[in-house]
Amino acid sequence: MRLLPLIAGAALVIATAAPAGANAGPAAVTFDFKTNTGFVDATNLLQGFDWNAGRLAREAATISFHHTMIIEEIWSLTCTAGAKPFTATRVQQDMKIFLTDTPVYSPDRAKVTGFRITGSNMGISATTAGFETGYPCPKPGHGKTIRSLRRIAETTTRTLLSEAGDKSTALFQTRTGPPARPESPVY
Repeated sequence: MRLLPLIAGAALVIATAAPAGANAGPAAVTFDFKTNTGFVDATNLLQGFDWNAGRLAREAATISFHHTMIIEEIWSLTCTAGAKPFTATRVQQDMKIFLTDTPVYSPDRAKVTGFRITGSNMGISATTAGFETGYPCPKPGHGKTIRSLRRIAETTTRTLLSEAGDKSTALFQTRTGPPARPESPVY
């Protein structure tokens, strides 16, 4: 697997994800984020893309799978002397791994029953600069520069995504660390 690093504020757009640890479809998705291998049952794709079995068979060659990972840090910061600290989120790393897959057909080859994911062929990763004292304050109205900071937590979210044309569906997700904050990340 080749990872192509991108530096400075670049971020990947991630599709809406399923709840942590949940499957987004009626059938089990088996996927190992360490080996990038697994199986996705066709019913998950039929539901996720809102397709019928005929369309899935016609579109099988256009479907791609990706493993995404986002590492977010939650910080307590102050930017004005004596001010109450506020929290800010920073995306430490944003990674997308492109997966290889093979459609699995019914014995009569009339319909696609699922996709076997057999590994990765390349990836892309972005990182952002960390918060530092003296750096610009990440939130308007809180001061000009960061005066104090403390890292509170780190969350890692891994998602198995499938894409076809302009449609995307999250199939499986795991999360370690505290729940993600509703605020937008600071890039």
